[in-house]
Amino acid sequence: MTKTKYNAIICNSFGAIDDLKYSLFTCIPLKKNQVRIEVKACGINFPDKLMVEGKYQLKPSLPFIPGMELSGIVSESYDKKYPVGTKVICQMRFGAYSEEVIANIDDVKIFPKDFSYEEAAGFSIAAQTAYVSLVERANVMEGQTVLVLGATGGVGLAAIQLAHVIGAKVIAICSTKIKQEAAIKAGAKYALGYENMINEVKEITKQEGVDVIYDPIGGEYFLKSLKIIKWGGKVLIVGFASGSIPSLPLNIALIKGISVLGVRAGEYFRKYPSLKKTAMIKLLDIANKGLITPIIYDSMNLRDAIKALKKIENREVIGRLILKP
Repeated sequence: MTKTKYNAIICNSFGAIDDLKYSLFTCIPLKKNQVRIEVKACGINFPDKLMVEGKYQLKPSLPFIPGMELSGIVSESYDKKYPVGTKVICQMRFGAYSEEVIANIDDVKIFPKDFSYEEAAGFSIAAQTAYVSLVERANVMEGQTVLVLGATGGVGLAAIQLAHVIGAKVIAICSTKIKQEAAIKAGAKYALGYENMINEVKEITKQEGVDVIYDPIGGEYFLKSLKIIKWGGKVLIVGFASGSIPSLPLNIALIKGISVLGVRAGEYFRKYPSLKKTAMIKLLDIANKGLITPIIYDSMNLRDAIKALKKIENREVIGRLILKP
């Protein structure tokens, strides 16, 4: 360990993201089964904002450093698999908005081939969320139709790409023409606006509806989407980025015979750790073949974490927004 100090974003109290601070920390010694990583890029995820506000399922002990995923270079290690100089990606529950992190070996993976640091930092969480949703929970098959709401957020674009790899037909729902173009580029067969979503989807599916709905936003469009789910279809509840948690009319579930499936990829893999290893092997293989690549909207300096989180809050971002120390 050569450095003695490093900078990070610190949350001292739950509340407004404006209260986050850029602070100096003292490096601590490495323990067995850990590596020290010089952070090159960290991915911003919507739960980061919720965690800072105290609205997320997980409430870390205060103070804490936000951020769930990063890419970087191993700067200190006792592990032969990850010697000093190895390029890695790392996923954690919090702690990534930093110039350096100490990570448990189990949270570290080899860097995807041909990815930039920015792409690597935005890969794990969105790809794993899409995988758990489409593969583990919904068992999406080739030829099925998948409707993706909030299609140009990080998890939405990852779902489009993975569904396309599976061979499903994707209908993406986006708020603007620019976002619709991005969805098509990512692999969607159709990209529609929210206003006339119901009629247009019915026309595309010849009144049958879609096999699977992937919903990371919740709110009123969850309820509208139930009008275009096929009998026996599956609804994936991925998140509530709209800020509104809808109530499910159980008569619709009864009449249409649908399954409503909750998705928390992190918790799913904590319950079934062997599946996480399998999923990451498959996802890294797909990524190394160039079939899934995170779409990077922009990268910003770590000092500008507050501005970056506000871009996420204001729905300005298409794909992934990255912080760089």
